[in-house]
Amino acid sequence: MNLSVRPSLLSLALSVVGAVAVGYGLVTSHTADRPVWALAVGLAATAVWVVRSVLARLELRTAALACCVAMVLAGSFVAAPTNGLAVVPAAVGVVAVLGDLAYPLWLGFGLSAVGLALIAAGAVPADTSVLAVLAEMGGLVLAVFAGLSRRQFRRAEEQAALLRERELTLREEESRVAIARDLHDVLAHSLGGLVLQLDAVDALLESGDVAAARTRAQDARALAADGLADARRAVAALREPADRGSTPVAPSDLEADLRELVAAHRALGGEAELSVHGPPSVLDAAQATAVRRALQEALSNARKHAPGAPVSARLDWQTDRVRLTVTNPIVSAHPALAASGGGHGLDGMRERFSALVAGGTAAATVSDGRFTVTAEAVLR
Repeated sequence: MNLSVRPSLLSLALSVVGAVAVGYGLVTSHTADRPVWALAVGLAATAVWVVRSVLARLELRTAALACCVAMVLAGSFVAAPTNGLAVVPAAVGVVAVLGDLAYPLWLGFGLSAVGLALIAAGAVPADTSVLAVLAEMGGLVLAVFAGLSRRQFRRAEEQAALLRERELTLREEESRVAIARDLHDVLAHSLGGLVLQLDAVDALLESGDVAAARTRAQDARALAADGLADARRAVAALREPADRGSTPVAPSDLEADLRELVAAHRALGGEAELSVHGPPSVLDAAQATAVRRALQEALSNARKHAPGAPVSARLDWQTDRVRLTVTNPIVSAHPALAASGGGHGLDGMRERFSALVAGGTAAATVSDGRFTVTAEAVLR
């Protein structure tokens, strides 16, 4: 990250106006009892002020820093002989160095200390009063505080920019995970079902049952069409604003979706039953989708790892939550499908429930020769 701040055109214009005003004051207030060299040095420090602003605008950092050093050294030394006017470019140099995050703090403090010493040194030959010298030193001290204030402000801006960048990265990561999760859910369900259907078609053709094979092929086509429609719905959901997830879903609609998934599992040659218990409640779209995806993933896993085994799904409506429990016995896995999983479906299920606004959990356990998936969403 670039820690320096490039001066704006307005800042450059103000520097020119300020330098002209100080230069005019130096010339008009100069008297015969003041040395000409002090006036020349003061005008030079004022001119360097403008040069420094131009160099900073052009992002010539080394040359701009050299100008700041020259402004502080020259302006401080002739501050007393010029009635304190030359302390202005010196103060500007201090503010510029201390306020720039690209320069270390010790450089700004060191330059300020040298400037204070030069103010005192330059006051000796000019026979300036102690009060005037203290006032000139006070101006440089105020410049130190102004520089530190500007530095703190820019540091806060930098932290805010880093925070915005981090939040953007997190949102992009969440979006990427959501896309991967939905793609897995759709593909695992539709493509896994197609593998089973094509296996059945192959077996039926081998046995000469062309009519049954044609029926299976038609079922496979319908499954592919459903998978394509499901993929389109997933893409549409990802393109919609996040607040669409709060759209209410009637319990009857959710139950119909779940029974449709169970029916699809049966059409693929599996055994499955769904039971619903308790007084239902209205869910939002995100909660309903999470429950539906959980059953879809559990049935896909059953087809992969326990083909032909009976699957029992239970939906429990409780006072403060809705719980889905899907269980099946552990049997020999399907040879083609078992190796296709990587645990991403269960991980995606956990992520989906934990991301719900009201909260939720999902877990998979093995006990007494049965594989059980439990997912619950907290009701708001």
